[in-house]
Amino acid sequence: MFAEAQRMYLVSTTVPAGALPGEPPLIDRLRRLARPEDHLEHVHVLRAPDGGTHLTLFLGHPDGRETERAAARLVSRALPSAVGAHLDWAPALPLVSALEKLGVGAQSSRHDRELPSQDPDNP
Repeated sequence: MFAEAQRMYLVSTTVPAGALPGEPPLIDRLRRLARPEDHLEHVHVLRAPDGGTHLTLFLGHPDGRETERAAARLVSRALPSAVGAHLDWAPALPLVSALEKLGVGAQSSRHDRELPSQDPDNP
């Protein structure tokens, strides 16, 4: 898994309220419209407090720039053209970096603690 995470990037944007087409749901649209060259691994959608939608794509590309372009192309195919062309994308973040920020992965293994002994206590 860690080797796969080294080639995975997260790319996020917020789609304004009212910009999403009704049916099918956005995740389904993205999965249906994804092409092999998009390297789409996962889609995460979260409703924003203002009614918009936070969208994070997990894409398996070798570099951040190509990942950002692939995300923009894929989302522009799934949304009305007036919306997809005007989204502000956050810079691509390597999944490994995101995991390290959360304390998961290779760095956290250095801080593994030893489990207590399973031997019965002797009174």
